Amino acid sequence: MKFTSKSVTIVAALLMATTGAITTLSSNSTQVNAATVATVKAGVTAQLYNSNGAWVTNRALAPNTKWRVGTITNIAGETMYQVATNEYLKASDSTLTGQPQQPATTSLVATVGNSDAPMYFTATKGDPAHYTTLPAHSAWRVGRVVTNGKDTYYEVSTGDFIKATDSTLNMPANNLETYQGFQPYLGMK
Repeated sequence: MKFTSKSVTIVAALLMATTGAITTLSSNSTQVNAATVATVKAGVTAQLYNSNGAWVTNRALAPNTKWRVGTITNIAGETMYQVATNEYLKASDSTLTGQPQQPATTSLVATVGNSDAPMYFTATKGDPAHYTTLPAHSAWRVGRVVTNGKDTYYEVSTGDFIKATDSTLNMPANNLETYQGFQPYLGMK
């Protein structure tokens, strides 16, 4: 996988625009080393899928071809190997070499919907936070799920939240915290 200076700059700008240290994830993903390779099984023309599990209709991988793996992830209950930007190969269509296969993590992950999700903040240190959003279709590890009885929020960094209505979780949340006075605010525009 290649990283261009433009993509690195965009990623750096997004990370600096948010308060706190926010870590992006592919939903339920495990980073693997660069030597990890998925080889498409003999006799299989492997279909590719995007991060939402939708079939990439204009491409497929030929039998016996090798592909470097960026992450091992679980999409819609299926173990997948990332072989390109937002393109995934089913584990069942290939074999993995270079590192033992690692199971997908069971972290709670929120994936932003079709529109950017505004960030909500609970505390400031000095100047108030600036208005910022998380990009559409990006995935974020969730530390806490908090409700005030009206709205539910997912904490994606310490004190930084997105509304539940702007994203979906990869699994049901087990520990919902209820605070009647919980009122996070949007950053200043």
